[in-house]
Amino acid sequence: MELKLITDYLANYLDINTFKDDSANGLQVENSENVEKVGLAVDACQEAILKAVEEKCNLLIVHHGLFWGKQSMIVDSHFQRVRALIMADIALYAVHLPLDAHHEVGHNIQIARKMGLEDIEPFAIYYGRPIGMKGRVSSPKTCTETAQDLEKITGHCSGLLEFGPKIVRSVGIVAGSASDPELLRELKIHGIDLFVSGEPKHGVYHLAQELGLNIFYGGHYLTETFGMKALGQHLEKQMNIPTVFIDTPCLF
Repeated sequence: MELKLITDYLANYLDINTFKDDSANGLQVENSENVEKVGLAVDACQEAILKAVEEKCNLLIVHHGLFWGKQSMIVDSHFQRVRALIMADIALYAVHLPLDAHHEVGHNIQIARKMGLEDIEPFAIYYGRPIGMKGRVSSPKTCTETAQDLEKITGHCSGLLEFGPKIVRSVGIVAGSASDPELLRELKIHGIDLFVSGEPKHGVYHLAQELGLNIFYGGHYLTETFGMKALGQHLEKQMNIPTVFIDTPCLF
């Protein structure tokens, strides 16, 4: 299959051109235009690239690409990654915030569905666009019990802040690292009983305590595997091309 057919489809399906994002979303590294197998990974790290080579992928789609807000010199590990892609004739495609926000294959909608939330709708405004999802719990439980159920979905709990309501009836989700003070205030305004994100930051602790918030941290990496897997399944179905999720576990 021609690379351009896939990248044009992704740009339209993921609506990548309408987001303000530090990530250079879209095709970051070309190949010789032929794609027979697609790999999907969270990070464009050397481990993921080498595993994509082993899997005989011609295209690697990642959440965290190689090029962000400022010009990057192609030296050191950055050079090694780009070189490995070119030598293996693997194209690299990055999709950051558009995947967080997507209503079908995004990380947040996928987690919300696996939690069985009801009345799911977008929230968490970032530069004028909602990037998260929120919903109502069908069977309210205590915060601790909800966290235990969540851990079965995410595979890990790296931290739980319990400063909010004892019973969880509503949940907001923004995968990865969502710690902006304005977002935390939005949680309070929306009356969200439990916030689900990935990676904790020091400054959030006291603000969550002062605002009276419950926050579940499931790991930056783990919470951002959901969208990559869902996007791969979507491409297999819609474009009839083999895909593989490339797992490169991370502590955070």
